[in-house]
Amino acid sequence: MSDDHGGAGERLLEDWLEDLPLLVARLEQVHMPDGFVLDYGTDSLAALERALLDEPGGPDEDFARAAAGYAGEVLMGVCGGRWDVEAGPAVLPDPALGLPPLSVGLLVDVALAERSGEVFAREYERLLAAVAAVRAVDSGWAPEKEGSPLDPVGPQPDDPELADWLRERRAAFGAWAGRLRGGRNAYDFSLVSLDALEREVRARCAGAGAFDAEPDGPFPGGPFLAGAVWYLGQVVCLRCDSVWLHWPVDPGAEPGSHHHPDNPWSGIPFTHQPHRRNAQAFNPLAELRGLIRYGDGYHLRNVVPAVR
Repeated sequence: MSDDHGGAGERLLEDWLEDLPLLVARLEQVHMPDGFVLDYGTDSLAALERALLDEPGGPDEDFARAAAGYAGEVLMGVCGGRWDVEAGPAVLPDPALGLPPLSVGLLVDVALAERSGEVFAREYERLLAAVAAVRAVDSGWAPEKEGSPLDPVGPQPDDPELADWLRERRAAFGAWAGRLRGGRNAYDFSLVSLDALEREVRARCAGAGAFDAEPDGPFPGGPFLAGAVWYLGQVVCLRCDSVWLHWPVDPGAEPGSHHHPDNPWSGIPFTHQPHRRNAQAFNPLAELRGLIRYGDGYHLRNVVPAVR
């Protein structure tokens, strides 16, 4: 597997990282038992493997792909490293461990073939042992993980551009909601109100291209979508102890950093939970696009509770 981020490999990696939050949200809301929380611990890996094995007829491609993404993130919590996707999603452990690439897609295949329910846990323990061996020689060493959209982002400095956008969206909210079916009364920041928002998005956006029409200020989306992004994000902030965040694009930023132009999360408004260790960033625009991408079975009111 190639170890560079250039050319076609870079584009594949960007697509994979951009998809990760949606994959994991769908994994939690569709494929895992009701009420189960993916907490990035060993118990969740065992539960995930059981769910894969219990799927009637075997997991479909979306389930297997989401499982590979989540398992890789949990394993990188042990061995550090980064993602590589040129030959399928794989974890490249911290170089100090001297380990070969770990294909998480293949790991899912092995779990399905072996049917022991112990494949993920065995890999987790193997990586723990490798880390312990290095630390036995250098007690101050710890594996380093390259950031991904599923990592907690931590406290961030104030951003005037985001503050202006939020102020504009709050001021425009009454007029925005008044133009929609049901009017202002339908948009009370409840989970039920997301059904109304969902109907509007499906009615107005026949394809993904509609999300890129009518640029509205510094952020993506025309007037309707700008309001929809803000409204969905506000529901998340109110229900999930979240705050708004924006990483301005900096052409001179280091590759892999928050502000680098190739980071799919830079230059857009999103939310996160600064007080939660296993917080997941939430991209309202991507979730709205998911209504078109994943079809009638994908619902906003199911996505929001997944951001705990």
